[in-house]
Amino acid sequence: MDDKLLLLFNRLWMPLSARSRWMILFICAITLFVSSARGQSLSIIKKGESNYWIEATAPANAPQTLQASENLHLWVDIYSDVQEPYSYPFDSTGVSLRYFRLMPSIPPAPQIRVLLLGDSMTADCCGWGRGIYGYFKPNATVVNYAMPWTSTKVFLQSAEWEKMLLIKPDYVLIQYGYIDANIDPDRSTTPEEFADNLRTIVQTIRGFNGIPILVTLHAARLFDDQGKIIPFGQEPNAITKQVAAELKTPLIDLNKLTTALFNELGPSGTTFMHWEGGEADDVMHLSQLGAQYVARLVVNALPDSLGPYLTGILDSPPKP
Repeated sequence: MDDKLLLLFNRLWMPLSARSRWMILFICAITLFVSSARGQSLSIIKKGESNYWIEATAPANAPQTLQASENLHLWVDIYSDVQEPYSYPFDSTGVSLRYFRLMPSIPPAPQIRVLLLGDSMTADCCGWGRGIYGYFKPNATVVNYAMPWTSTKVFLQSAEWEKMLLIKPDYVLIQYGYIDANIDPDRSTTPEEFADNLRTIVQTIRGFNGIPILVTLHAARLFDDQGKIIPFGQEPNAITKQVAAELKTPLIDLNKLTTALFNELGPSGTTFMHWEGGEADDVMHLSQLGAQYVARLVVNALPDSLGPYLTGILDSPPKP
């Protein structure tokens, strides 16, 4: 409490009981009292129906960083040089909970490399990978080795495998399974082979001190008569989850996240995601804006240690 100041925005504030509100106010009052001696303050001012301003103050000789989080784990910088009064406009549309805090400013995090692996659903041509670059700060170099028609079998025999061993990235996002489950005998794998190949990839990345992150296949934009997403990729996704649990590897359940997003948007609300170069019935590949929406789900689920490298992940995505 001596070196940081925490603020909670909670749309559910009003339904709280009077006693609960009093307790929260009491805790906030203690926090503000302690920080006032250091010349710091953090508050919310409402302007309009859904517009708020986060007001922050810090001494001129002690710069602070304003950060935000949805879960008190993955913190991202909003402004890194708060000295004297600073105001940040915050649109709360679609936001039920958001945390803000002031932290002593520190030097930028060291340079890292982030690598993406997968098939066309991750690739720059038509996958969510092409929407991820804008969510990283300049101190993170994002490289996408995902290629169409690539399975784990193909990757382990590819030039991209050799290049990964050469550059030794710090973090590697791994999304395979669609081509592994294909009927092409030169590319497909059995469920046992798929699991073994994932283990090989994970353990190899750990061998050069990288952090592997397994990602399930995103949902297909296929809706039933009630306008709900039809389950897709259940077997390869189950294997990916199994390997993640077995090897204690970070997992992003992108299938679950995209299912929730697509159900929220509905059949007509997802039409903007259709890949510009795809066939009319292509429900897997993504437009540039669709990739940005799905990539936003990915980065918001990244390990906490990547927080210093992320930007704009809590902003509302552009309207279609």
